[in-house]
Amino acid sequence: MRHMQNGYRGLSIFMGLNIDRFLSAFAIVGAMFLAAWIQSF
Repeated sequence: MRHMQNGYRGLSIFMGLNIDRFLSAFAIVGAMFLAAWIQSF
């Protein structure tokens, strides 16, 4: 568990953001909407 926390902390530092989890979730939702929008044509 500690290894996962350290990895996530390193990822946050690498991204330079503390909200990278929110951004990643937003990107996933955005990609889903984009895929549905493309398939609608």
